[in-house]
Amino acid sequence: MGMDALKATVARRFARVGTEDARHLWTCPAEEFATVARPSDTWWKAGEQAYFGEAYREIAARFPRDPANPAITEDELTRREADMICRIAGEHFGPRRPRILDIPCGTGRHASELLRRRYDVVAMDLQEESLRIARASGTTTCAAAEMRHLPVADGAFDLVLNMWNSFGYFLDEADEIEALKEFRRVLRPGGLALVHGDLDAHAALEGRWVQHMKVPLGDGVLFLVRQVFVAALGGLVCLSWVIFPGEEPFQSPAYFLRTWGDADWERHGRAAGFGAARILRPSADGPGAGRREWVVLLEA
Repeated sequence: MGMDALKATVARRFARVGTEDARHLWTCPAEEFATVARPSDTWWKAGEQAYFGEAYREIAARFPRDPANPAITEDELTRREADMICRIAGEHFGPRRPRILDIPCGTGRHASELLRRRYDVVAMDLQEESLRIARASGTTTCAAAEMRHLPVADGAFDLVLNMWNSFGYFLDEADEIEALKEFRRVLRPGGLALVHGDLDAHAALEGRWVQHMKVPLGDGVLFLVRQVFVAALGGLVCLSWVIFPGEEPFQSPAYFLRTWGDADWERHGRAAGFGAARILRPSADGPGAGRREWVVLLEA
């Protein structure tokens, strides 16, 4: 997609705002930003103005896949992440291949790769357009679903995947625990939930979080993100802007990302019916180290 097409996509989904208004939100005190930018309770839902819509997908496609290796392609990243999933599955299940639920699956890049490797995978997402892309890419078993209410029988899966910061969208922490309870409900005894991300929760919880991020999208276009940790909500209140040269910014809907430390995962995992939580992080010089990747494993 060229920049004219990107602009048309962003204009359909983001709101045009004045430069001074955007600059104020970029620089104002964190407390003021958190008040103005607090998202709605349902910011994550599907719909014409959904955050996880067309504009989100097109912007994400231009992000560097790994700061430690800017040349890596999405296909290479997907294979690397699938390798990680397969390694963990092998360690946990032995030679038996687990039946997998990928929720939310997005456009199906992990599900498609795992299907290619002959795993039995069901992919679910709330966004119908993402599911359409997933089906077109070869992920045939797809369904629309929300994490708190999975249309799945008890004990239907061995492994639940939740990849790339896809957990922690609810403003009410109790809803996050309900999602974990659903993960536990659909797992067979001895099953595993794998939650993956790269948000530095420790930095947020310890007051070391860097609020501002600038990412070049090419041809002078900038993507700006401000993320402010709000202790009362237990996560990051966020806004982003796309700025085309010589034009006023486009501003995204506000969104939210919850940040749990290791003890939180342990406590809430047990509340949802899981056993001990294991948190895995890459070695200092291994794949994923540049992104501060982590994996939480919850055993059923």
